[in-house]
Amino acid sequence: MARHKTRTGGTMEMIETKLNGKDEDCVGKSTNSQTIDDVLTNIVGASGLWQFIILLLGVIGLPPYEMFSVYANTSPKYRCRMDPDLENILGSVTFDEAYRLLHGENSTKNGRPSDLVYPAECYHRLSKFPNRTTFADTGDYTYSEAIWSSWISDTPTLCTRGYVYESRENMYPSSIVQSFDLVCERAWLEPFSTTLFMLGMLFGYYLGGWAGDRFGRRPTVIFWYVIGTLTGFLTSLSPNVITFCFGRFVLGAADSARTTVLFIFIFELTTPRCRSLLCSVWTISQSFGARALTTLLAYLIPNWRWFNAAITAVGLIGCLYLFMAPESPRWHLARGDRNEAIRTLHLGYRINHYGKRAPEDAFNSLFLPSPFAVDTANDKITLDKSKRVKPCQRLQTVMKSSTIWELFRSRQSLFRLALGSVVFLCHIYCYYGLMLYGNQIRGNIYIVAIINASSALPGTLVSCILYRVYSWRKRPLVGVFAVAFCTSLIAAICALTKIDTNDIMLTITVGLSLAMLESAMDMIYIYVPELFPTVLRSQGLGFCAGFARFGSTVCSFTNSLDSSWAHGVPIVFYTVSIGLAIGALLALPDTRGHDLDEVMARDKALGVKHLGESPI
Repeated sequence: MARHKTRTGGTMEMIETKLNGKDEDCVGKSTNSQTIDDVLTNIVGASGLWQFIILLLGVIGLPPYEMFSVYANTSPKYRCRMDPDLENILGSVTFDEAYRLLHGENSTKNGRPSDLVYPAECYHRLSKFPNRTTFADTGDYTYSEAIWSSWISDTPTLCTRGYVYESRENMYPSSIVQSFDLVCERAWLEPFSTTLFMLGMLFGYYLGGWAGDRFGRRPTVIFWYVIGTLTGFLTSLSPNVITFCFGRFVLGAADSARTTVLFIFIFELTTPRCRSLLCSVWTISQSFGARALTTLLAYLIPNWRWFNAAITAVGLIGCLYLFMAPESPRWHLARGDRNEAIRTLHLGYRINHYGKRAPEDAFNSLFLPSPFAVDTANDKITLDKSKRVKPCQRLQTVMKSSTIWELFRSRQSLFRLALGSVVFLCHIYCYYGLMLYGNQIRGNIYIVAIINASSALPGTLVSCILYRVYSWRKRPLVGVFAVAFCTSLIAAICALTKIDTNDIMLTITVGLSLAMLESAMDMIYIYVPELFPTVLRSQGLGFCAGFARFGSTVCSFTNSLDSSWAHGVPIVFYTVSIGLAIGALLALPDTRGHDLDEVMARDKALGVKHLGESPI
């Protein structure tokens, strides 16, 4: 790191010594000490076979359960189920004709002549239908307009015998709405099941982040993998909507807990410069590969129970993670366990170099993280050796005492935590909202889903290029959010003004918005963790990403405004949310690809007022 000549010259010399690992407390007086980033870059390899194997095993074990709602939560056509004798007559006509006879003339929905608007009261108008004895005497089961007109009443009658369903054209043929009768007074349970899944993700992010820091990355991933797999199969057997909703809640928790810890784990196996590359591979594998496979499974399996079981079964391949993935070397170092970290790095070297063993002394220069005594309450860095304990002891103490409340002790940390949560909230709200909006777009659900999944490819490419070219983390992120804002605004205008009745322009602009939001997701998951120190990084990311689930819990209800208000109204909400995310980002510091510990020490020594403003 370049030396900066300031009025704090003596202190700066000490800080540079600490940041470059020249500390005698743990590793002696070696002048060739290396950070773990140096070791990964120069010895092990920062983006080799080892990192990619662990990444792919983790992704395979993460079925995209959030895509389940796109298919299984579709709303079919439905009508009142009538007396068996009357059903014999209705069986001789089409569903739309039967609906017209029971509920009145067909209505249009937002200008879509193929759709029907069903009465909110779920009534029928045939209260004058003769009783079974009278009807049996006539023996006339043939429909005629004259006879039917005599049965019509002006007073609507609530359905009491249940409902008859028919799948909508171009939609998934099986639905939880049909299985559990989620219509009329129970209609709210359909979006609520998605809300519970997102609430489970909220719970999982917090618990996963805490457990990952407390017990380690590997045991946390294994525990939630087992819970998620068992619950996935049991959810397919749900006998009622209560059991189904509970299963979705647990699935959400297991999914998000694993995602949080796995991403941090991959994050810690490489260097800042290569994080964007691994993050891009993660996004392509998860957002495109897994979701495209899910779309194929949905097309081949027209039953939501077997479809959900198939998604879970594919994830069984991820059990190889249990036997092949080690613990994070950075986590070992943060706990002061240098030997275990070196053992893991030896394994990584052997895999990255195709079986070759590293020299026994290859990692002798590895030192523990810098032993600054950071006062989080007053946001000060203490360099007085008389007030410090040895780094190994201090780091172990920090790990034992590090809880989620440590994030709230510093004003700067709290500020970053709050704004980071807002960015995550707005992003997740828009991302999942636009993705789930696919079943509101006029078109084949499978084609729309593939287009939305394919948006991960250009989005990932953009994030990879931007973070490989620029050292800044925040500025490229603001740029992709700005593009997403413009495309979402165009989509909202096209839908509200009914310029394109076939939704072709809407499909394209929503796809472009999702591409930019995919790119933003890669960047956010790299940028936000760098705002927090190593021992609190997993909890910081878990808190921000978990808080974002409050946004995803309401996106299904937001999408329902498309039918109750006007086609395209939900996209207006998503456009405004993207604007709020841009505002929050502008107020955050820029880490510029460096860990927070190093940036804090450098900026404090240089006397800058805002984190990340000092020159690199």
